[in-house]
Amino acid sequence: MLAAEVAASTRANVLHWAVGILNDPAGRVPANLSPEVLGIAREAFRRGIEQTVYSTYHAGQNVVWAYWMRTAFALSSDPAVLRQALAAGSESVAGFVEDMVAVLSEQLRRERAELARSSHARRFEVVSLLLDSAPITTARASAQLGYDLRRRHTAAVLWTDPRRPDQAALGQAADALGPATGARQVLTVIASSSSVWAWLAAADTGAGAIAAATTAHPAVRVAVGPAGTGADGFRRSHFDAIATQRLMSRRPDLRVARFADVQLVTLALQDEQRAREFVARTLGKLTDAESELRDTLCVYIGEQFSAARAARALYTHRNTVLNRLQRAERLLPFPLAGHGLEVGVALEIAQWLGTQPGGATHDG
Repeated sequence: MLAAEVAASTRANVLHWAVGILNDPAGRVPANLSPEVLGIAREAFRRGIEQTVYSTYHAGQNVVWAYWMRTAFALSSDPAVLRQALAAGSESVAGFVEDMVAVLSEQLRRERAELARSSHARRFEVVSLLLDSAPITTARASAQLGYDLRRRHTAAVLWTDPRRPDQAALGQAADALGPATGARQVLTVIASSSSVWAWLAAADTGAGAIAAATTAHPAVRVAVGPAGTGADGFRRSHFDAIATQRLMSRRPDLRVARFADVQLVTLALQDEQRAREFVARTLGKLTDAESELRDTLCVYIGEQFSAARAARALYTHRNTVLNRLQRAERLLPFPLAGHGLEVGVALEIAQWLGTQPGGATHDG
């Protein structure tokens, strides 16, 4: 998430500067304090690395200047034109970076006391110690967090598009998780400008309850870990939620997912190339067939090979399901009978790969 937020901030700054110099080549481009730019700067401050922000602005200046020079020499060989273009570009990007560093420094100076006093900042520090298995006692951490670590916990990660960070929506969605799941306690921590970590104690974290809790905030996505007890369960559930979040980056259409539903795919995609080869070998020509055939076969296997139940699940006629199954099986490299497990796993992995297996063949 931090990498995505840095990329969003960089893109916003480059576009802002490019539009500014295009509109007024001789003028000074004003500083850009858009939400994604301020968000990552505040996050760097919370983590005690605000000086890194300033050094990266100067590194970015060098990259933009190198690109500007290459572009100028590609467009003209006239020395007079080049002198003017290089002088304008150099002065403009240097002035923009200088103003950005000054404005961000002043903005963070004004917010310094508030950010330092933030309860989220203190909670983040304690949670980081717990996640790193630092020598902090459960009793002490529980007291500092105001959250009983002896309970049974379910971790969740909530996030929005880093290009449009919305802490208000994240906070409201996180607050709604407690009542919707019947949690005894809820712990939330701001992880970055576009993400929040949450732990729910003794909660009902079915996908339906999570989706219902966040339905008012469609831009918020949620990854949920499995339940675990004590400090170890607190950690394991969080890391599994993070693994689920990483997997969900492949499926922008998916708003809520639980580790329990994707753990097989998470394991399979630890070696993506091998996973792609497995899908290609197992599905054969079905890999490239219309998605309707794969979806029907996946539901059919999930419904314990019952065409009637698959038809009800797909809201279609049983004969339609049977017709699709016959077409799908003709494309498989071997009969479905006796290979249902492998085919089902391959279909599940294929849903998450997003693209067709590159470089793999359909040979057995």
